[in-house]
Amino acid sequence: MTKIDKEKLTEEMNAKNRDWLIESGGISSLFIHNLENFAYRYLETSVDKGIKCFIDGDLYRVSSTEPSIIEALKWENPQLKKSLIDLCKKFPGKASQELRVKLNIETKMIGEHKNECSASIKCLLPSGESSTLSEKTASMTFEDPIELRNKHAALLEDVCTIF
Repeated sequence: MTKIDKEKLTEEMNAKNRDWLIESGGISSLFIHNLENFAYRYLETSVDKGIKCFIDGDLYRVSSTEPSIIEALKWENPQLKKSLIDLCKKFPGKASQELRVKLNIETKMIGEHKNECSASIKCLLPSGESSTLSEKTASMTFEDPIELRNKHAALLEDVCTIF
């Protein structure tokens, strides 16, 4: 295959992908696929498996809850572990067993040419309130939907560093 043939084939594929992204709900499918993939990698807990994407208007979300503070304390993130230990000290004994850790990843379009992704870790307290332990948001602007398709997973990977 010559260089010219390769460039022509690449441009044809990009045009087909661009049309798919714009016309047939492709961006929605992209978000759902990527979020469910990241949920499998980062959000599955001792009880939440096979997490599915929830859609609320322009907001796409995957989330899970770890009901066991003991399991949550086994996670590798040292900052998170310190925050969880501090909460256990604040809610000693039986109260610490009522702590639940909520994990969340979201993505949404802001206008036609901007995408925002965020991840958060919250602790649900015995009182019913929640305390944010960690969160991160990143966004990208794009002119061509192919850019979004090519960079969305990397944007999610960036915000998921909190896990």
